[in-house]
Parts: sequence; C-alpha cells; structure tokens
Amino acid sequence: MKTFRKALVTGASSGLGRAICKELAARGTEVVACARRADLLGDLVRELEAAGATASAVPLDVTSPDAVREAVASAAADGPLDLVLAGAGVAEHSVEAPDRATRTLRLLDVNLGGAVTTVEAGIDAMAQSGGTVGVLSSLAGTRGLPGAAAYCASKAAISTYLEARQIELAGRPVRLVDVQPGFVKTPMTAPNRFPMPFLMDVEDAARRTVEGLAAGRSVVTYPRRLGWPLRVVARVAPRGLWRRLLAQEAQRGNGGPAEG
Repeated sequence: MKTFRKALVTGASSGLGRAICKELAARGTEVVACARRADLLGDLVRELEAAGATASAVPLDVTSPDAVREAVASAAADGPLDLVLAGAGVAEHSVEAPDRATRTLRLLDVNLGGAVTTVEAGIDAMAQSGGTVGVLSSLAGTRGLPGAAAYCASKAAISTYLEARQIELAGRPVRLVDVQPGFVKTPMTAPNRFPMPFLMDVEDAARRTVEGLAAGRSVVTYPRRLGWPLRVVARVAPRGLWRRLLAQEAQRGNGGPAEG
C-alpha cells in the first residue's frame, strides 16, 4: 500500500482531521497541519514531534482562496506534497435556526467553497509530480436530512464536483478521492440528540480514511453496514416516503449530519 511522504491537511485542529494527521504521522508522513485555531494546531504539532514525527502548523481560514493557495504552494515549495486533504468543515444541529439563509451561506463557504479551493490548489501543486487530493465528504450527502439541510447540500455538492473532476483529470498523475464517512465520535457529532447507527471511534475512522486514500479509490465509504443500505434506500425511496420516514425526527427538533 502507498505511503505518503508529505501531506497537507485542512481542518486539522480537532475531530477527524486531527486524528488523520496523527494516523499519517504514525506511518512516517511529514504533516502540514492547517486550521483556524492556532493554539490547537500548536498542541497537535508538539504531540506529533514528541512522538518522533515531522510536522508543522499553518493557521489557515479556508474561506480565503488566496490564503489556501498560498499555504499549499508554500508547503509544496518547501518539499513536494503527495497528499492534500480538504478536511475543514462545520455543521448545523437544529431544524429551526435564526437567520437561516446567512448561516447556510456561511456553512457552504467553508464546506463547499473551502473544499473546492483546497482541491484545485492541490491539483495545481501536484500537476507535474503527481499525488492524491482527497476531500472529507460524508454519507450525509446521499439524501436530505432534517436539521442538516445546508450540511447535506454541501456534501452532495462536493461529491458531485469531485466526480466530474475525476473524469476531467483521467490520464493525469493526480488522483481525486471522495471520503464519505458515516457517524464518527467527534466534537461535531457530540451535540446530536438522535440515534447514530454504527457510531465509530475517530481513530478507526482515521485509519480507514488513510488506507482508502493510499489505495487511491475514487470513493471511500465507511462503515459498510451503514453505507450500502443508505445508498440502496437513497436510490429507491420516493421523495414522499423519504419525507415520511424522517418527519418525526424533524418535528422533535432532531437532526444533524454524519461526520465529514
């Protein structure tokens, strides 16, 4: 299985992004950890270095395209990258929320805009040398879920974007990988007040993510016990039936995303 020499990961300060950085470092990868929260990034880098890894912290807001391009280009200039992972993301946890449109646009700016910018910067950085560009999407992008309208839309959109770009880049040395986790035990899912089937430990999810990226599969989905039934239901369930299945949760004010 492929071993990455140097990886840049956004959304690295907590949750699955942080766990992925630790998994990569344990496999001998030099890690460039990027996120908005510089204090948490510093803690992560010190932890990785104490374990003998090579790591650096880059405070980064993925909603700034110029900052993302600069961070990726700078990391690549300091030694070639062979993995760029767009892991930054935010979630919503309520069916009813004030100023819904503004909150939705803010979420899309991070989950979709930030991911697209990171993907394209990664493609540019590895256009000649080759490598892997991944995105932490989500099984939540399969169908609309109450309490997570914007989150589901952002994950569906980035998955569709990646599918199209995979076709456009066929024959080129850059591989695009869409990582679609189910429910993962992280600060993002902690506020959820509804059943989360097959909830995974973040370390297990990080391992599966890295192994999927290394294998170069176009889509990495886990856990299978949730992924394939959800996809089957998503394909065959009419909109009316889907709404009835989830209406009770929405009326109780429940809802929320899978991790991604």
